[in-house]
Amino acid sequence: MDHSHHHHHHNHSGESEVKVDVTYKDGKISIALEDNAGKAPELALAHEKEMHFIMVSNDLEQYYHLHPEKEQEGLYTINQPLKDGTYKAFVDITSKEKAYQVAPSPVQVGTEETGKAVLKPDDDWTKEVDGKTVTLEDVKAETGKAVPLDFNMHGETPEPYLGALGHVVIVDEAAEQYIHVHPDSDDTTTFHAHFPKQGMYKIWSEFEFNNKVHTYSFNIEVSK
Repeated sequence: MDHSHHHHHHNHSGESEVKVDVTYKDGKISIALEDNAGKAPELALAHEKEMHFIMVSNDLEQYYHLHPEKEQEGLYTINQPLKDGTYKAFVDITSKEKAYQVAPSPVQVGTEETGKAVLKPDDDWTKEVDGKTVTLEDVKAETGKAVPLDFNMHGETPEPYLGALGHVVIVDEAAEQYIHVHPDSDDTTTFHAHFPKQGMYKIWSEFEFNNKVHTYSFNIEVSK
């Protein structure tokens, strides 16, 4: 099984034919989808879900990877209380018929504004979360190349999570770019990323141990 995302309609102008509207009220996130004909787009499954919903606070301190469920045609919802602040939401879907480009949807919760992130490159590439340690091996991150991200699991094998041994999400410092990251295969913890331009990026890698998803984050500088 090949779990990489196949977009049937590559549309290089970046023109999206699907409109996304993200709203938050009383602990519930709603995502309305509408194609250019005003209909609900048909979505393909990717990693066992129709929608992966990534939400980060504007300063990239908070990170959510959620799987909203279809409430009715064109409307997906999930309960997730959010603290007051400014967020960016990235709706990761594969539309069967329509071109779609992931773009940030700003969401303001309450009146308190969250400033932008100022990322510093990591100097410690080994992180521990709840007793499980992960090291991101030396990365030479450059634009225009498939950059390998090799996670050393220190002898542990994570449990398959959504059809792969792990998931990696990358967002740039400005929280404008959402980068699709592909595992090399179902049974590896090596991934490849394409960085669109130089600058600072934050990587969140998710691995499941004992039925619990552990999230490890790393800041990385990408050169030209």
